[in-house]
This record gives sequence, C-alpha cells and structure tokens, in this order.
Amino acid sequence: MSGKSFYELDYLIEINEKRSEQYLSAYQKVLERFTNIILVYSAFTIFLVQIIQDVFLSTRQDLVFYICFGLFTLLFIISLVFTIRLIYPVEVAYLDKPEKYYKSIRLQYEQGIADPNNIVQSDINELIKASYILELEESVNTNNKVFKEKSSYFYNALIFGLLAALPYLVCLGYHLSKKPDTIQKVEIVKNKLTEEFMKKQAKSNPQAPLTTTFTDLPGLGNKKVIVSSPQLIKENSAQERSKPHNKEE
Repeated sequence: MSGKSFYELDYLIEINEKRSEQYLSAYQKVLERFTNIILVYSAFTIFLVQIIQDVFLSTRQDLVFYICFGLFTLLFIISLVFTIRLIYPVEVAYLDKPEKYYKSIRLQYEQGIADPNNIVQSDINELIKASYILELEESVNTNNKVFKEKSSYFYNALIFGLLAALPYLVCLGYHLSKKPDTIQKVEIVKNKLTEEFMKKQAKSNPQAPLTTTFTDLPGLGNKKVIVSSPQLIKENSAQERSKPHNKEE
C-alpha cells in the first residue's frame, strides 16, 4: 500500500481490475458447489418413491409419519426454489475489448477538441483512463451483487435441504420398520408356490430310470455302478444333450 495513492488513476485501475476478477471467480465457485446440493437430493431419491407409496397407497400410518412427510415436503420445496434461483441465468459483467478505448473513445475525445493542433496526449490519456475506470466500477458493482445473491441462494438451498433430511429420516424409519413384515409374507408365499411348482414338475416329469453298468475299478470288484455322463453341447448352440447309454450291461 505504501507509495500508492488513490489520487492516481493507475492505482484505481489496478484495484478495480483485481476486485472484478475476484468477484467473478467467486461467483463461478458458487456455481461449482451446486454439486453439493445435487448429492443431498440424490440421497432423497433412494427411498422417496417408496415413502410416497406409504403415504398414499399403504395402510394407515401413524400421525407422526404424516407430519414428518409434510414437513419434509415443505422444506424440500423451499430448498428446490432456492436451487432454481441459484442456477437461473443472470447478467454477469465482463470487460469490453481494449480496442474500444484506444480507437473509438480516443477519437471521440480528440474530435471534441476545437483546435486539433492543441491536442495534448497526456490529457486525453487521463480521460480515457477515467472512462475505463467507470467501466471497471460498473463491472465490480455488478459482479459483487451477483456473487452475493448467488451465495445467498446456495446457502439457503443447502440449509433447507439438510433440514429436510431430518423428517425424511423419520419417514424412512417408518418405511423400513414396515418392510420386514412384507418381506416375510412374500417369502412365505414364494416358498408355497415353489413347493407346488416342484410337485407339479415331479408329476409331469417322472424321473428317468437309472442306467447302471459293471465296473472293474480297483477296490470295487465286479459291481454295478450308476452311469454318470457329461452334458454334450454343440458349439454356438444353446441345446445340450446327454450321451445315451444302455440301461444295463
């Protein structure tokens, strides 16, 4: 700070350029943190459909469950509104191309002088700097406003999203507490259906007679053993068959 004066236009240009870049960078970082809100919403969607089914389709639930679901819905909608405002496009200030100053604005200042022979470049240069500072100030004010608004939207969207997680967890607890009974009933019905299916299969497909043969393997002597054959599958085909055997040798 030593050696620099706010009476110098060059210093005013320097600090305004830095502030404009800082606010623009901060605004972009706020948008990058939008993924944090998406993670919270993604966690909600895992059981949200099942919880909604419990509210509208299942048997009567406790009053606490309905209160928590209503509170979750309210907080989630508020968070969603702030999220929409966060990602809604706004006008951000970007500096114009430098050509405007050393061509257009410079010529306008020079044409405003009655006597072209009395043009003092240093004076015109100071005027051009002043015009540039005005643009920088407008850029800083615009980006500062955008940054503060978007930061507020992000904060509110995240806070209300996290608050909505509390009643959501209560609803999830009710849902999971009812789920084991349903699973057990489904498993009982499934086991009964499986038993009936196996009985029908046994009746419709009686077991084929076993094929036996004599063996001279060591330790067994001349005894009959049940023949076991590999499955023969034709290449590039889903059909399989067993090697035929004589019933008894």
